Order: sequence, then structure tokens, then C-alpha cells
Amino acid sequence: MARQCNSKGLTRVGIVVAVVAGILALSLLAGSCRQTKVHARSVDVDSKSLQQTVVVATLDDLLPEHKNVIWCSTFQMAWDKLKQDIIGEPIQIPTAQELADRLNRSQFPTGSIEEKSYYATAGFVRKGVIGQIQREMARRFPSEPVPTFDDRYKTLPNVMLAYAYLNVGIAFKHPYCTCERGLGFTDSASVQANVTAFCAQASGPGHAKGIEAIRDQVEVLYYDSGGSSGPAQFGVDLSKQTQPYQVILARMPRCNTLREAAKALEDKITASQNDPSYKTWRRLQHGDTLFVPDVLYKLTHRFDELLGKPLANQKWQGDYFFEAIQKIDFTLSRTGVILKSEARVAGAKSAAMVEQRHLHFDRPFLICVQKREPHATPFFLMWVDNAELMKKF
Repeated sequence: MARQCNSKGLTRVGIVVAVVAGILALSLLAGSCRQTKVHARSVDVDSKSLQQTVVVATLDDLLPEHKNVIWCSTFQMAWDKLKQDIIGEPIQIPTAQELADRLNRSQFPTGSIEEKSYYATAGFVRKGVIGQIQREMARRFPSEPVPTFDDRYKTLPNVMLAYAYLNVGIAFKHPYCTCERGLGFTDSASVQANVTAFCAQASGPGHAKGIEAIRDQVEVLYYDSGGSSGPAQFGVDLSKQTQPYQVILARMPRCNTLREAAKALEDKITASQNDPSYKTWRRLQHGDTLFVPDVLYKLTHRFDELLGKPLANQKWQGDYFFEAIQKIDFTLSRTGVILKSEARVAGAKSAAMVEQRHLHFDRPFLICVQKREPHATPFFLMWVDNAELMKKF
């Protein structure tokens, strides 16, 4: 079992939530590796077909053991728009109140994302909100398909819609190398899989060109060798030059929630930066190695716990959720990070070290994407427990 962290008027409404997060294309070099231009491709998957992965609505959802856990801010952003701009108060759903309460409490600070990276709005279809969304999306993100909406938005009476979209690209200054032999990833149940990966070192003289520049972009945020107490724990910024966002990977114990994991990560980084020798050991030293598995998927997730549930807010009694969907497209590979995430909420009437450090993300770890600023709120977190969303080597 993984160790736990200690840080502790309308009548019917149908609500649609859809999140599409095309996320992380990362790159680093490993022991036997080469620089290539091969890009892994993910396939569309329904989350119901996944046995070892869950999608959570909030950072306060409990993390199940032996599961990958994915969260992206767009679902929360859409919920916030619904709550603030349409319902006008915390949303009450007696048959799913525990989840509604977590969403009501967990307002996402949009200042944690650059304005150019997202779009969020809410309104009624009869007042033209769909046309507004389509025009704004075409203007702000011209390379992306304009969102479309199915017949329910036309046929159901008094449809209301909250919409959020996030699009982030993070390119590493120096692409990393592909591991020619793959990486053995051991999950929390001690099951090992050989998966594709990238790394930060050359396998021979012919591969040495550009390696120092690649290694120089890596920043070791903290490192604990573990010793007799267990495997090493460490956090790495994969490319310290990226602005305004950064991508952090942290090999650490599983926490109770992703919020606890983010807080534990921040505390570890802060403590290390206060170490007088931090400026020396934050760089990859001679003999240090870095291996990272590719993580990629396109999945659709439906929050079944919200479907068909009536609202109890006085003005909205009898309204209900008719759809709750999240779509996530995520890639972690050698060249950088890509994140595309869409959320829809819609409703209608009824009708200092000297040792060599092996920074190998070959067992459960956290992926964190956030603005590069003090105390930033992450807009994507994933606990990687197993190899279900990795590519077999």
C-alpha cells in the first residue's frame, strides 16, 4: 500500500459538463537514447473502458488506491459560471449534495491562467449564447474546431449553458531524447510494464550533440534519497525557461486528495529553495540520470452521479441535470506540453548532494501544470499510479 500524506420563472434544468484536455507533450533524455521526431498518437477512449483510471471533479475528491487520478480546471470553471451567472448561489442537489458542495467550495481562480489561454461564459440559448461562444472561440482559437451543440440545445425549452475552454501549449526550448530501450514502470501494486519514454543523457559520442543544453534546462526542485526508509523522492521542472507556465513532475507518496498532493509538493519545493546549497544541486550533475515515461490519452468521461438529479434551489426546484461530460486529450512526450480542455454545463426545463541521482519516474508520480509564479494554483493535476495511459514499448 502506498504511504499516505499527513497534510490534512424555470422548472427543470439539465446540466452538461464536457472537458477536453489535450495536455502534456514532454521530453527528456535517458541512458540509451536518441533524438527523434517521432510523435506518439493517442486514441479516443471512453473512461468506462478504463480499469485503472478515474477522473475527478474537484481537488478534494479522495484518491482511490492503485488508480491514475485526473483533474482539470475547466469542469470547475464551467460550474463556477453556472453558479455565479445563472443560479446566483451555491447549487443545491440533494441526491448528489456531497459532490455539489465540493464544487461549490472549490471556485477556481482564473488569474492562475493567462487570459489568452482560456475562454469562459454563461447564458441562455434563447439569448444567443451558442452564437456568442462560437464567434469567440473562432476569434480566440482560430486553429481549433468551432464547438457544436446537439439537438437538445435547440429542442429543450429555456436551455441555459455555462462554457469553459482552456488551450495551453508549452514547448521545451530543447527537445529531449527518446529512450531506445523503453522504461520499466512499476505501479503501486508492484506490476511492471515496459513503456516508451524520454531521457536526458547521451548513449555515446554520436549522441552527445546538444545534450548539455538539454540537461541545463532541467531544474531539480527537491531531492530526498530515501535511504533505508524507502525509494527516493524528488521533484523536477522539465524546462525552467518556459513562460508563463511550468511543468513539474514529482515522485512522491500518494496523498488522500490531489489538493493535499499539490500542497505537499509546494511545501517540499519551498523547503528545498531555502537550503543554502540549493543553487548547486538544483542542476543535473555529472552522473545524474533522468527518465520520464510518455503518458498519452484522449478520453471522454461522464459524471453519472449528476445525471438526472434535480436541483433544490428555490428558483430552480424541479430542474435537473441531463448531461455531465468531460473530455480530456493529454500527451506527455519529449517536446513539451499541449493542453486543450472544454467544459459545458447546460440546463433546460423538463420537458546538497554528492551522490548520483537517478531521477527516474518509473513508479507512481504527480504531474502538475501551473503558472510559473509563487503559490500558483495548478490548472492540471494527475496522479500517475499505473501504466494504463502509457504506451507499451
